[in-house]
Amino acid sequence: MLSASRKQPKNTAKEKGEQFEQLIVSKFNKRYFTLKEWRSDKSINGRYAESSKNPDLEFEFHLKRAKTIFAVECKWRGNYYKGGIEWAKKRQVERYNDFAADRKIPVFVIIGVGGTPNNPNKIFVVPLKALKFAFVTTNYLNKFQKKDKNRNFFFDAEKGILK
Repeated sequence: MLSASRKQPKNTAKEKGEQFEQLIVSKFNKRYFTLKEWRSDKSINGRYAESSKNPDLEFEFHLKRAKTIFAVECKWRGNYYKGGIEWAKKRQVERYNDFAADRKIPVFVIIGVGGTPNNPNKIFVVPLKALKFAFVTTNYLNKFQKKDKNRNFFFDAEKGILK
């Protein structure tokens, strides 16, 4: 048993990212959503799979006979910085946009802020096309806040909206 004065090591950024991804995946009901891809960020000596540059997740939404494929990039941040969030680097934003255009599928960025990766204070679901820059202000982000962060995700296939 550890004494009270010894601290447990903090999770790495990679571990926090994985925890947030796990939370997000758990909020897609497998009755309606098939998880088609879950990319990992494995690498060795600077070598990694090209697919790791793509959004983290790909789902197929199926309702009756209709099917829609879309991708999700997951980002968790411990807090806001300078009035917003840097959700990606400029090159990542470009790659995600290229991915969406090449695959002709919508991409959504799900951002968790505060709390812990497996229980953030707030969750935002933002269509990639609404994110022109790597930094997004808190004010702008608030338009995309998930009303009940504990409820599963819902996809409106007609409007192409993930909530």
